[in-house]
Amino acid sequence: MKIAELIMRDAKDRGLTHFFGLPGGGAPLDLMEAGRVSGVQFVSVAHESSAALMAGYHGLMKSTAGLALAVKGVGAGNLVGGATNAHFERLPVVCLCECSPASFRQKDLVQHCDHTGMFGSVVKSHATLSPEAAPLQIGSAVEKATSGRPGPVLLNLPSDLGQAECASSIPRGTPQPAAPPSREAIDAFRKRLQSARKPAVIAGADALRGKALAELRTFVDNIEAAVLVTMEARGVFPESHARWAGVLVGTFGPNIIESKVLEEADLVVLVGVDAMMSHAPWKSTLPVIELSADGRYESLARTPALRVDGDLRSGLAALAAHRQPGFSIGSIKSMRDSILRQFARPPHAKLATQDVLELIRGALPREGALITETGAFVTMVERLWPVEEPGAYYGTSGGRTMGLMLPAILGAKLAMPDRPMIGLGADGSLLMRLGELEVFARTGVNVPLLIINDRALGTMKSRQKSRGFPDYALDLAEVDFAQIARACGLNGVAVHTPEELRRALVEAIAADRTTLIDVRVDRAAYQDSFGPTIGVLS
Repeated sequence: MKIAELIMRDAKDRGLTHFFGLPGGGAPLDLMEAGRVSGVQFVSVAHESSAALMAGYHGLMKSTAGLALAVKGVGAGNLVGGATNAHFERLPVVCLCECSPASFRQKDLVQHCDHTGMFGSVVKSHATLSPEAAPLQIGSAVEKATSGRPGPVLLNLPSDLGQAECASSIPRGTPQPAAPPSREAIDAFRKRLQSARKPAVIAGADALRGKALAELRTFVDNIEAAVLVTMEARGVFPESHARWAGVLVGTFGPNIIESKVLEEADLVVLVGVDAMMSHAPWKSTLPVIELSADGRYESLARTPALRVDGDLRSGLAALAAHRQPGFSIGSIKSMRDSILRQFARPPHAKLATQDVLELIRGALPREGALITETGAFVTMVERLWPVEEPGAYYGTSGGRTMGLMLPAILGAKLAMPDRPMIGLGADGSLLMRLGELEVFARTGVNVPLLIINDRALGTMKSRQKSRGFPDYALDLAEVDFAQIARACGLNGVAVHTPEELRRALVEAIAADRTTLIDVRVDRAAYQDSFGPTIGVLS
């Protein structure tokens, strides 16, 4: 079997239906043809960084690693940007890059550079394929991209080896479950927990990866904790639950929910928390105890008073019989309500983000998914959009990534075409990905895309104003995004009121193609609302 054929047969066997990238001569053409024959369709994109994100979300929906393709040199360089996003968003993707043949010794050649050096700080592993080792290398790349905390990996394919013969069987390792914590460690954890009067639990996405959600909920109920979840962990704890307080963003500033909770608590319990999901180093002086899925993971608290490493499900199950009093339901509600007042709809706005979220909520069925990105609305989504279960919401976390939504929802929708989805993005982010609108038309992906348009980089304008700087350099030219969408073969409509948006959403859901809805929010109200949502009240 040829290397290109093995790669694409493996992709098919793992459930992938598409792979993404920009082609070139040589090995990329071999891969495209092998994909066509195998039934894994190649999707040519406008920019390689989009390919990494499309592949990452495609893989995420398929519970495997997606596949992104780039040519050597500049193509690989473009793909690094998407791999960086995938690193910060914890997305499983194999970055497959054509590279120069091993026989090339000259340093300065067209499109010849050190891919490993470019990708090195953001990939979990890297390898250059060879005929002798290709099956093992391919299997290892997928395993590393998906194991533990997912992320990008790099596979270089020399341009002269796409048609090289290799073995046809990819060895698969059996995932080894983490060892359960020792009884002594759990006893010490329980003893330290008993000393608390008001424990706060911070839950991370490792609880989902460890299949420990039921055990987490039992643990929280039994110790009467107030619960924060990290940015990537929406849905690991049902957000309609009376003990859910909010989303931890890790700024630790005043007037935000995490600070309210930490002011009231006398102990913090970390459960499966990824240290990347914090904007700043840990600042609380509270004692911290931690259940971690892997002893190699860095702790959010840097030096917890007690840390127990091992299988999270086993650890939480071992604590299932432990009960103690903690936060009252009323006190958690009071903290939550005090913060939500900062998220009130601007009273004089003609169209506000709060309207957008309310209308999406009414239009999206329970089995649907909202996919978003960063923007001045991001903290509103984290406070005003309750998530009941994992997979109902996909937003930016460790990357706070601009330009995320468009490639994310395209990759996700190609993986799950029958699942209802709505994309929510912003004008500055859309400008980064305009070329990908053509891909929606070409692939036939049909999904409503809502673009909050304040004709500015609204988040930065708000920060600029809060620091007392003059209004400078952050306004955008007025762009007719609806017309651009129509020029690409999509539906496009601009809306200025909640009623116009409601009608546009109904029509978009019933449409036979993607509809871009250009949501013209009130600029000043939108930008001024950002400060209070991050705790800046003056």
